[in-house]
Amino acid sequence: MTRRWVAALAAGWMLVACGGGGSLPPGPGADSREPPTTNPDGSIDLPGDPVPPDDPGPSGDPEDPPARPASLWPLTAGSTWVYDIKDPVHGDFQKHVTVLGQREVPDTQGKMTATLVHSRQDRLLSGVVYEEYSWQLELTNGLVVRLREEDHKDGNPVRTTTWSPATVKSLARVPESLPWTYQSEVQELTVLGDGSRQNTDPTYNWRVVEQGLTVRTKAGTFTNVIKVQRDKLNDKGEVKADKVRYYWLAPGVGKIREEGERLEELSSYDVKK
Repeated sequence: MTRRWVAALAAGWMLVACGGGGSLPPGPGADSREPPTTNPDGSIDLPGDPVPPDDPGPSGDPEDPPARPASLWPLTAGSTWVYDIKDPVHGDFQKHVTVLGQREVPDTQGKMTATLVHSRQDRLLSGVVYEEYSWQLELTNGLVVRLREEDHKDGNPVRTTTWSPATVKSLARVPESLPWTYQSEVQELTVLGDGSRQNTDPTYNWRVVEQGLTVRTKAGTFTNVIKVQRDKLNDKGEVKADKVRYYWLAPGVGKIREEGERLEELSSYDVKK
């Protein structure tokens, strides 16, 4: 069952292993013409509970928080990543990603806050500057989800996308054992720059297919890397071959490589503690 944003946040986390559940139920009314993407009070359903702020350590000193495993998807304010991209449509260019910090999620009536992540792509072939603003949360079950995304071209808004429940973006924790799978079913509402609306109900399967890898990139060599496969399913539950993506995630660094619809490779990064 999807869970409502709550004031009391549960501590701890556990990734759901294959065979032990882990599939989200469908969002509200797949046959609805206008499926809601927020609750009446403005909140957004989540497939888990948000990670709470660090608690004081055993000494009670706020500067001595309990140790946590290094995240596979750091969301610390001020962190930056630069990726070299080879895209079959838009050519070769770079993407610059920056974590801007905690922000209120628009259109939630002050009920929701999340980490705002900004990315900028200078698509040289077309001469377009493409920007994304993404509101993300790490959950105690080890998932990272997106609540909202806004896309801009040359400074002009072209698309806003919201999900019910919030859609899986990545993983923040290494599963205790393999195989590990997770199925995400959401209602997706896209509002285009001209005001037109598109409603879809995509289903994604997430799988950790390898772990303990050593991967070399332009940004350096990383160890204890996991490889994640994301499949998008059609209405028959079959994998869309042209929508399969692979992600390589390194503890404490995040995504270092992506393959599938295009190639992304990390060229530099600065992750804040």
